[in-house]
This record gives sequence, structure tokens and C-alpha cells, in this order.
Amino acid sequence: MARFEPALLVGMRRDGDLAAIQRIFLDPRTRSSTAKLCLGRAIGSAWTNGIHGNVLGLCEGFETAAAFTALVGIKAWASMGAKRFHQLTIPRQVEHLILLADNDAEGHRAAIRALVAYSRPGLAIETRWPPHAANDWADLLKR
Repeated sequence: MARFEPALLVGMRRDGDLAAIQRIFLDPRTRSSTAKLCLGRAIGSAWTNGIHGNVLGLCEGFETAAAFTALVGIKAWASMGAKRFHQLTIPRQVEHLILLADNDAEGHRAAIRALVAYSRPGLAIETRWPPHAANDWADLLKR
């Protein structure tokens, strides 16, 4: 008999098309994540949070991207992990990219890799860390 686990399904897009789905499995008692697994082509894909302008934020997790957009009003994408933070295709119409990696050792390494990977003429890149020693922008909504 099949056993079903509660999960959050997050669509990831590449060039506007659905390319992968990240399944975030949840413990029904604690509501904590127990595993994160992708189906499809996750490399180069992102949770895209709607239509962006010429300014785009880039976060590791989709909850962080949604929080940053809610707090600051700038659309943000999620790479769905620090390991994929430097592997997205940033649209040519984006003129200003804001790197919003998590404020931990892995996030700092991811931001450095992304700065190198995304550098191109005509694209201004800045890094913003969450204020108040928070780990990510979603932490600010939990306070």
C-alpha cells in the first residue's frame, strides 16, 4: 500500500516554462521540513514570483523571496538552494540584480559565486544581507 507524506510543491521555471518541481516534505506533527527533493531540470530554474521589472532580487528559498518582495516591494526569485544560487539565467532586461543569500557561511559562499557568474556589462549587482542579524529575509516576518 502506498504511503503519502504531506508536502509543499513549488514550481520552478526556466525561460517562463515549468522546468522542475521541488517537493518539500513536512513532518505532520512539527510542520518542519524533513526532506527536499526535485523532479525535473532544477539547474537553471527558479521560483519566479510573478513578472519582474528591470530590478530583480535573488534569494535561496521561495519563502525568503516572498518575504523580501512583501517587505521591500521588489520582485525576487528563488534558486531553491545555495548550491543553485549561481546557476540561473538572469533575463537580459534585468539591469540591477540584488543578491539576497542567507546570512550564513554557505550563503556567503553562494553570494560570491553568484557575483562572478552573473557579472556582465550593463548589469549592476549588489548584495544585501538581512538586517538585525537575521539569517534570511523571512526571519523578519517571524518577529
